[in-house]
Amino acid sequence: MLRLALAFCALVWAFSLFAEEGRQHTPLGPFPLEGKIYNGQGQLVASAKVYPRYVEIFEEGQLLGKVGIMVDKGWAHIHLINQDDSLAMVGYAHKGRIFNSKDQPLGTYFWTPTYSYVYDLDGKRVGHTKCIAWPRVCSVAVAGYLLKLIQGPPPEAIQTP
Repeated sequence: MLRLALAFCALVWAFSLFAEEGRQHTPLGPFPLEGKIYNGQGQLVASAKVYPRYVEIFEEGQLLGKVGIMVDKGWAHIHLINQDDSLAMVGYAHKGRIFNSKDQPLGTYFWTPTYSYVYDLDGKRVGHTKCIAWPRVCSVAVAGYLLKLIQGPPPEAIQTP
């Protein structure tokens, strides 16, 4: 029953995301807010475009996917819309911890009013970003990316025009 409820909520979230996409021709305020994503060595590895309800993750200018967070009873479920628009729940966050979809812990995240930091299970920092708005959505999405829950297509699947 819980899985059915989560699937329904994910579907509602996806429809609201696509409705938001349809309104992109009319910018809504200062959106998106853009942030750089750095790895544990301080090297720039990706970027994030942060919207109120979701985050787009880019590597080398290529969109990896859109990440949305659905909060259910205190659990922030990470949903990913891949480049082919398929919806997949890749993990979830709870009380600063990130889990994959098989309930295995992968690491932790912590945010301040300005920055978000991501750590692996050994406590080693794997990266950080500046999240000045919607810190929960931004932090969880960036943590999902840095902990390898969110990855782009394999190189052979990338089609060039």
